[in-house]
Amino acid sequence: MRRQLFFWLASFSLFWFVSQIPLRAWLKWGDWAWKGLVIILVGLLIFGRATRGATAWIDLGWGLRFQPSQFAVLMTTFAVLARFTQQRMLRERELIELLVLLGTPALLILFQPDFGTVFLYTLAVAPLLIWQKIPRVYWRWFFIGIVALMAVGWAVVLEPYQQERITSFMAGSKADQSNTGYNARQALIAVGAGQLFGRGLGHGTQSQLRFLPERQTDFIFASLAEEWGLVGSVAVILLYTLLIGFLLNQAGKTDQISHTLFLLIAAVYFLSQVFVNIGMNVGLLPITGITLPLVSYGGSSLLATMILLAVAQQLVMHTREHFGKRIS
Repeated sequence: MRRQLFFWLASFSLFWFVSQIPLRAWLKWGDWAWKGLVIILVGLLIFGRATRGATAWIDLGWGLRFQPSQFAVLMTTFAVLARFTQQRMLRERELIELLVLLGTPALLILFQPDFGTVFLYTLAVAPLLIWQKIPRVYWRWFFIGIVALMAVGWAVVLEPYQQERITSFMAGSKADQSNTGYNARQALIAVGAGQLFGRGLGHGTQSQLRFLPERQTDFIFASLAEEWGLVGSVAVILLYTLLIGFLLNQAGKTDQISHTLFLLIAAVYFLSQVFVNIGMNVGLLPITGITLPLVSYGGSSLLATMILLAVAQQLVMHTREHFGKRIS
């Protein structure tokens, strides 16, 4: 708790600082930020140590670890918006450049291998690709490439335990509940045990007695449902709905393409994380290492999320100031 409180204090300070900087300043340094991210990810693959089967963390000492891939959405968005904000048909050279910007972090994260993060990254940056005017013939090859990459990733990149997570999900109740299906089963038990009002904060047997694995990160929603019940779970979901709806609403009000796209990406980022995390906690999706934003334990995820919200806050204030000037 003390460590997470430190992360919150640091993230609030960072939020205030970042929210004072206009988006154009971030776009100016977008290329360098993206290159720095790529260098760090490559360095991790070469020199990093595997933790829980993935080389995704940098050990900072004092029990602290840093996960660079959490910042991939931010850095890639800055780099792409710095170059591609005019809605016109892309030439072949520009299309290749765009795919390199979007695809390089995804491949490097996939080779860690961190399937959950690369899945979230792909969903979050998808608006940057979909918004562009791309000749129809290239879309066909793009989807063929995605299918081929998924096949190669399954056969070559994913570890056996990651494959088992997907196959056990497909097997459903037939999966081995003492092995591959254990995590999903314990999460369902925790969610069901909460009933309407929950067992009370700190009184969840599944989470407090550690039958539920990763109860503070991947399965935080199951812990929350057990202790706060259906009422608390719905309240948290409603808060996320309000945040995502607010971001989408503000995206429709701004008259600058770069602002609209960033706010849209922020909304998709939260929607994807919330949907996938809650989905795997209630047995609707396979188990992946995706945290619940602003709720799960973890410094890297919290800092990346607060930076994203700080930039969005700056864009919202800019839109309101611009709208006020037009009225006056």
